[in-house]
Amino acid sequence: MLSDRTILVTGGSSGIGRELVRQFVSHGARVLTTARRESALLETIDGLDSQHAFVAPADLGSRTGREIVATEAMRIAPIDVVVHAAGVLGPKAPLAEYPETAWHEVFHVNTTSVHLLHQLLVPLLAPNATVIGVSSGVGRTGRGEWGMYAISKAALENWLEVLADEWPGPVYSVNPGGTATAMRAEAVPDEDPATIPTPADIAPIFLRLARANPTALSGEKFDARDFIGTDPMAVAET
Repeated sequence: MLSDRTILVTGGSSGIGRELVRQFVSHGARVLTTARRESALLETIDGLDSQHAFVAPADLGSRTGREIVATEAMRIAPIDVVVHAAGVLGPKAPLAEYPETAWHEVFHVNTTSVHLLHQLLVPLLAPNATVIGVSSGVGRTGRGEWGMYAISKAALENWLEVLADEWPGPVYSVNPGGTATAMRAEAVPDEDPATIPTPADIAPIFLRLARANPTALSGEKFDARDFIGTDPMAVAET
């Protein structure tokens, strides 16, 4: 399904990013993934075709880290799809008590670094490359005590809207919904992970949007839960 696609996935060391790397490669794509921990990235690609799975250990919060990713992306360019899955939760606290250091850090990782990485990748992207941002329900409707995580995801949504108005290729936002990941467990520690979808459950919409010539209009926003159990070969995007 994706044998003609070259894909970059950020945040591929765990959770949704890790699952997307494995799903994309299993469907024939060449995938470069990045995160800070090399050991975790190697776990992600363990057992995958070494001709289709590549890692770039880097801290996207730093210019040096972003340049490392761009350099590695150059080796397999042009890139057909970029999935921005990297992100940090930060503390859950009321805005009146939210720590200033965390405020800047979470916004920088979840929003600013996405923008700065995109700028470096532009020369390496296919002319109509697809850009997919992993959003959040609290980025679409703010919720108390989600602090800068919610605010940064709302900013990411707006960044994707602006990009969709400028970029010649399709740009999409996907809200995974509550998903059984380590970040979700940190955010909602009392929740039983068996009661919510797994990263594999929510993968179909990402697979469909990563295909060449998706039918969805640029700028569209999706809720991954709407596509659970669907065939990514046939799923309607609207």
